[in-house]
Formats: sequence, structure tokens, C-alpha cells
Amino acid sequence: MNLAAAFKSGKGSQLLAGVSFWYIVAVPSLLFLTNIGEKAYQDAFFLVLLVYALFRGRADWSAPVLLIWSTWLAYLGWWALTDSLGRGAIDLDPFRTGLLMLLLPWLVGWARDKNFRRPLRIGFRAALVVAMGVALVQVLVFGAPRATGSENALVFATLISMYGLFTVYQEFCREKGKGAPLLWMLLTLMPVVLSGSRVAIVALLVIFLLMLFRFRRVVNYRVLAAGSVGAVVFALLLAGGELSSRISDAVESVPTSGEELQSFSNDFIQMDFVREAQPTESPRLKPEYATSLGYRLVYWRTGWEVFRANPLLGVGSTEEMREVGRVLDMGTYFHETHSHVHNTFLENLVTGGLPKLALLLAVLALPIIFLRPGPAGREPILFITIGLVLFGMTNIVLELTVVTFIYTLVIAYFLAAGRPRGREDGEQEYPHSDLLRGDS
Repeated sequence: MNLAAAFKSGKGSQLLAGVSFWYIVAVPSLLFLTNIGEKAYQDAFFLVLLVYALFRGRADWSAPVLLIWSTWLAYLGWWALTDSLGRGAIDLDPFRTGLLMLLLPWLVGWARDKNFRRPLRIGFRAALVVAMGVALVQVLVFGAPRATGSENALVFATLISMYGLFTVYQEFCREKGKGAPLLWMLLTLMPVVLSGSRVAIVALLVIFLLMLFRFRRVVNYRVLAAGSVGAVVFALLLAGGELSSRISDAVESVPTSGEELQSFSNDFIQMDFVREAQPTESPRLKPEYATSLGYRLVYWRTGWEVFRANPLLGVGSTEEMREVGRVLDMGTYFHETHSHVHNTFLENLVTGGLPKLALLLAVLALPIIFLRPGPAGREPILFITIGLVLFGMTNIVLELTVVTFIYTLVIAYFLAAGRPRGREDGEQEYPHSDLLRGDS
């Protein structure tokens, strides 16, 4: 059978979905065990989808999809503009970060086909198994203290959390009265625990507790109790030392006495983060701020000052850490240490001003606004958005290529499955047979 006949018969949709399937499954191992980088993987898969969109694509141009898509284009466009102004040269890298989002109308159109949706569901589950294997190999075989990625552990934890939020919610909808959702919940938590990311662990636990409350009438509490015991044992055996160390570091860096609290408050308000140095020494942070929490406090306080000085256009992604260093008269110290201010909302303010943050919030809010209530629409996107907001409190999120790629696939899936509001009379809806039987 030739390629044209394959697409005409419907098998082409399976081939197309296979592109996204292999990307989802490959990322936990390829991204975190090689040095090629996530953008190279995205580019290869994007080209395949783009060629199909140009010649065989069936786009959805309904008002909700068009508005969400155009808001994303505005966000990426403003991001590219402010980065270009900050850099003093044309910088289109933001469009590469959100590359798959450029095909959103076609992805929504393809997601009407069960041959496209089913591999995505399987792919997310397979990726959780792969992620667990990668994390165990890193910790047990290579002796790494944390399961981490080419950039950092929080990126790995955020990605796996998105896989898990999608899968666990789907399992709750499909497996009422059974223990499968709880088992997938544990399979999500384990590699995240091995990452040692304190924020991701806490955020994921909060969201899973919300899910358990949402589905409290169908939760198998025996499986929940057994799984909880197993998870605690697993954490103590494989990640107990690292977690204990990171929790101790966080506790020790928090002021406890009234005198320490007053001193910390004065330092924070006055931005007194730099220790006194000899004329021959390079400026350095005070020891109490040279920690994971300390760096974030420094970045949040100085980043706010950078935004106040550049409220409309920001300073661009390439210049933000230089500006943070200038605020504290530390030169390129921060530019050489980190690449962002460790808060996705402040990051958007610093790099692109108020318009960029407003566009980001619109990007996150529009799918929730337009999707209809229910398990195939607004509800799962709401849980995933809560996750992104929580993860974004201490790190960047949609500025990461791999996270935006996966988020785009999830948005397309539910825009097709959730029958967005705003369709005109007579316009086609998406009567998915798998959704009608609860297999969303």
C-alpha cells in the first residue's frame, strides 16, 4: 500500500500519531541521558507534522481554537520582540520553544480521530514506565544522588508530573472502583521523588490529593493504603538520604528566632545580599544566600527591581541575569551561575514586561474558559494548569521546550474531546465514541 492510500484508509492517522507517541516515550531517556538537547528532538518531529499539515492536514478553525492559537502566537511574538530588543539582534528562538503550538489548529483536527488519541494515551503511560527506569538507572547504576536531566532535576520532575497528571486523571475516569489510577499515581511520584525536587513533590502531592477528593466515591482505599506504605518505604530506601539532606538544608536556611527574622527582613528589603570583600576579591553573596532557597530569594527581590525599571518591554531573556548582577554591583556573577530568576511569572515580567505576563496568563486561562465542564473538557486541564502554576513558583515552565511540546499535545487532545464553547449553529462537534463510554 502506498503512502497516499495509507492516509486515505485511516492508517495514515496511526502513522501521524506514532510521531507524537515516540516523542513522548523517547524524551525521558534521550533528553536526560544524552547531550543533544530537547530542541533537536522537537525539530525532527515538528518537520514530520508540518509536512503532513501542508499536504493532508485538516485544521480546526473554530473560534475557541483560533483564539487560543492566536493568543499563543501573540505571546511568542512579544517574547521574540523583547528578546530581540534586549539582544540588539533578531532573535526567533522563542518560536522554536513553542514550535508545536504553531500547528495547534491541525493538531485539534487530527485529535478528532481515535487513531490519533489512542497512541497519545498509551504514550503517556509508556513514558512514565520509561521515566521510572531512567531514574532508577541514574540512582542505582550510576550512583547519582538525584535523577536529573540535561538541565536540572526540576525540569525532569515537571515533565514527569505532566505525564502523570494526564494519565492518572484519565485512569480515574476509565477505571472507576479499581486501583489502576492509584498505581499510576505511585509510578508518577516515584521518579519525581528520586529527582529530589522538593517543590515538585509537594505540588504533585497537593494535586493528587485534590484528585482523590474529586474521585473520593470511587477510590479503592485498600489499594491507596497499601500503595502509600509502599511509596514511603521506597522513598526511605532509595531517596531517604538525599531528601533528608535537602529538607534539612531548606529548614536551616529559614530564619527561626526574632533576631534572625528581623535581620533577614532588613537584608531582603534593602537587597543587602553581598558580603564585604577585599579590593582583590570578586563580589560574592553572603553565605546564608548561597543556597537553593537563598539564590531564589535574591533573584525574586532583585528581579522585581529589574522589572520596575523596565515595566513595558522588560530586558529580554538574554540580558536578565546581567541586569540582576548590575542591580547588586556583581557584574556577570549571576549570568555565569543561572539563566533565569526561578519564578515563571516574575521571569515573564523581567524579560517581557507586563504585556508578556498578561499574555502568559491568557494562554493558561483560555483553555479553561472555553472547554466545557466535565471529565473530557475543562476538569483535566484545570488540574494540569494548577500543576504548572505551582511548579512555576520556583522555576520556569512554559519557557522550556519539552514542557511546551507536551502541553500542546494535551491541549489539542482536550480541545477536540471537550467540545469547546463558542461553536456556531450547525458547526461540527466531536462525538467521540471512546468518550461516550468514559475512555477519555
